[in-house]
Amino acid sequence: MTSLFFSINPEALGRMHDALLCLAKFSETVSIEAESALLRLSVINSSKTAYAAFVLDGASFFTTYSFSHTGQSENVRSNRFCCQIYLKALLSIFKRRTTGRDKDTAVERCEFELNEDPEETECRLVIRMICGLGVIRTYKLTYEPTTAQHAIFDRSSATNKWSIEPRFLKEITDHFSPSAEQLDIYSDGGKAIFTSFTTKITDGQEILKQPVHTSVAIDKRDFEDFSAEDELHIAITLKDFKAIITHAETTGVLITARYTRPCRPLQLAYDFEGVRTEFTLMTTGEDDSEDFPSSRAAIPELSARQTPAPVHVSQNHAASNTEQMPPPRSRSIRPLTGTTNRVKETNVESQQPPPPSIRFDSLFVPADDDRQWDVPNEEDETMAEDTLGWDATADQETFNASLGPRLRDTEPVLPHDSNQQEHQEEMGIPPTQRISQLRGLGLFD
Repeated sequence: MTSLFFSINPEALGRMHDALLCLAKFSETVSIEAESALLRLSVINSSKTAYAAFVLDGASFFTTYSFSHTGQSENVRSNRFCCQIYLKALLSIFKRRTTGRDKDTAVERCEFELNEDPEETECRLVIRMICGLGVIRTYKLTYEPTTAQHAIFDRSSATNKWSIEPRFLKEITDHFSPSAEQLDIYSDGGKAIFTSFTTKITDGQEILKQPVHTSVAIDKRDFEDFSAEDELHIAITLKDFKAIITHAETTGVLITARYTRPCRPLQLAYDFEGVRTEFTLMTTGEDDSEDFPSSRAAIPELSARQTPAPVHVSQNHAASNTEQMPPPRSRSIRPLTGTTNRVKETNVESQQPPPPSIRFDSLFVPADDDRQWDVPNEEDETMAEDTLGWDATADQETFNASLGPRLRDTEPVLPHDSNQQEHQEEMGIPPTQRISQLRGLGLFD
């Protein structure tokens, strides 16, 4: 059989209410873990990227604290009892109980009692609010047996550490956009820089909105203690950071951050009035010591008008047996007489940009894919190198290799008899009207 009983005064009840409000920003349920000398309230978010815990000291935080265990119980492991309760149920009880509208009926003491018996089918956590004028409010909450999970963090191995008053961090977070999701922290010289950013791109009213980065720098002299490596970037979830800072500001004590390197846990901790807090957050960033790429590996910035290096195709490399590429259908077909000689005399190298080696997953068309559809300007000789042209003497295989796989619009060339071609050349213009249509119009019909 397990028995747990403790009572707290109105001041401690307010601190417990603030702690539950902070934990509610991470999860919907809270794990209550009772030991002989302490009571731990802990949560883990659904994505398993954040762990928060409030450890309440049995001697300094509570007015009365008692925990005993006899026999065997499924919920007790090594003289420790653990259960899980919905935070909404607890918050509905504590809401506005510390300072009532009528001072005569304000809460004077709060008692918690839990008795678990294996023979009983239902066990409840009983909460009694003893108010003024003999008013007693009793609440019975259903709990669920569970096994608490804790994040492991070795403070002795943390090589980076800094401490600061939470109000400075609160002023920094006030400058960040509500849509920001991540927070990048690093030091540069004599400053610590906090940058908020998001990886999402929103599309509204046909305007592509790029993510905005907001950076706020704070002097290292504002820190109580700062010992961190320069240019070491770590990124955490901004929502979790704000939830921690909001609660830490109400305590008025220093908050300490400890971390080693990106992709390793970061812990924020502070102690106040019999309460020990621990917040362990997952970090992302570029970690050179890891063999695998980081989730925030550096991505090369690509401009919407970026052009890969062109490939030069020399005219001297042309072979005598190359096939002539037909001109585009949008232009009128012209005889090639004199074109080859003119190109050989000028000895101009045609430049054809290759297809982009990087796949563009955006709404913009890269420059090398866009210019191939421009109409060539034959009159402007000065811009010949920047114009996509057609060279009848170029090597067809080299030209196809530079273009890569593309869709072509060509017409099949049907074989013609040489005698028929000579006959058409001697005839000149072919007849356009049948002889049968001319009967009855002449003198010899």
